[in-house]
Amino acid sequence: MSKYEIISTLVSILAIVVSTISLVRTRKLVQEQLELEKVTAELSKLQIDGIKREKAEKIKPKLNVVLSKLDKNYYFYITNTGQGTAYNVNFELVDCEDSPLVGDLLEKFPHPEMKTNSRVKLIAAIHKQSPLKYQAKVSWHDSEQQAHDETFWVTL
Repeated sequence: MSKYEIISTLVSILAIVVSTISLVRTRKLVQEQLELEKVTAELSKLQIDGIKREKAEKIKPKLNVVLSKLDKNYYFYITNTGQGTAYNVNFELVDCEDSPLVGDLLEKFPHPEMKTNSRVKLIAAIHKQSPLKYQAKVSWHDSEQQAHDETFWVTL
């Protein structure tokens, strides 16, 4: 073999080595890109799910019960602080032998509709022997006709 043939062979071998190294690095890079795309797709899915949940939470009613005193009288306030409307709202005191609720409970409940920021006021006949806390249960239907109920502990 001549000198030129040896140089030519060495250059060819060097080219093969460089090509092989380049091929291995390219495969690793492609594999990392695929993994990154999978992670990005999962993150996108989680973000979409989070946005859907936030949107669903925004249109749900959120009811709250408070017992407060105004002048000399006590009142139970049932309030919708959520963005959605609550339908067929019911109110009851749980395990309450000496109920402070006066007759307007039957007139006001079941309440057909409670829109955002609306409230219902019930007169409470509180006396010195009344318990200091009450367990109140509120049940309602949302706009999709799904039943919900929540229990609150209200105190004087």
